Amino acid sequence: MKPGDLVNNTHALDRSGLGLIVEVQHDATKRTPGCDYKVQWINPPPGCPKYSWNSAAWLELVNEGR
Repeated sequence: MKPGDLVNNTHALDRSGLGLIVEVQHDATKRTPGCDYKVQWINPPPGCPKYSWNSAAWLELVNEGR
């Protein structure tokens, strides 16, 4: 996955749905541990952040950004 890709959240405890990857960071000192992908959520539910760091295990690629 890369910046610009549309992803769907598959983590059962996270209520956010679709989002765009805005940053990929493999340096563990600069992001949430275990989460390489910063996702900007398209329509986050009330009380949820506009973006979050996520693991590839929690994200399903919807299509590739071009």
